[in-house]
Amino acid sequence: MSKQPLVLLHGFAGGTDYFSRVEARLRLSFDVLVLALPGHEGQSVGPDTIEGFASWVMDDLERRGIERPILIGHSFGGYIVSSIVETYSEKISGFGLVYSTAKADTDDAKQKRNQNISRVQEIGVREFVDGLVPGLFAEGTDAMIVSEAKEIGYMMTVEGAIRALTAMRDRRDLTPVLSRTSVPGVIIHGEKDPLISEDSAFAPQNEQIIKRSTDSSHMGMLETPDAFCEILEEVFSEEHA
Repeated sequence: MSKQPLVLLHGFAGGTDYFSRVEARLRLSFDVLVLALPGHEGQSVGPDTIEGFASWVMDDLERRGIERPILIGHSFGGYIVSSIVETYSEKISGFGLVYSTAKADTDDAKQKRNQNISRVQEIGVREFVDGLVPGLFAEGTDAMIVSEAKEIGYMMTVEGAIRALTAMRDRRDLTPVLSRTSVPGVIIHGEKDPLISEDSAFAPQNEQIIKRSTDSSHMGMLETPDAFCEILEEVFSEEHA
């Protein structure tokens, strides 16, 4: 019997290796595909809207012949997954927002996006990533893991960063969409995450969506990989269904 396809989407300044510590275990239960998003990991620059990224993902999956996957999005990837739930719900069998939110940026957050756009234009990707990535991890995280995440971020292009930041800044509040969807989902929140509050992460009110937390910051798939896998297995694995 073939395994259910599970597609993993990384966050901003991320890449496929964001899932390096969970991919092997998840492959025991799922047919795993990890996508590199446009403007990241050497990929050509793509859209500048979340809807555009959602369309890019679905076109890529169609080209690969992947039907009705479970889509899991980390942070920026979660924004894309929310948009996919809105527009392509009949083409997916499940979804997950991990260390992410369906809410739109606040006015303060939009201002910070604009500052980051200016900053990456001024100082370039490498220095920008050096300032960004350490704050995504919980205090005391293995320095090697943080260093590896920086190396992944260095592969983002300036234009890729600008377009992703623009897309994140301008995204709509999709909490109502997730609150009424019939697609089964999961939301994973990091108890130490300084970027996404529990209230923001768990905002959708829908019995179809399971809500779980990990003892991590914003990068639980690297910080607490076993707990991360256990949640996805609990919610989506046929053995646990």
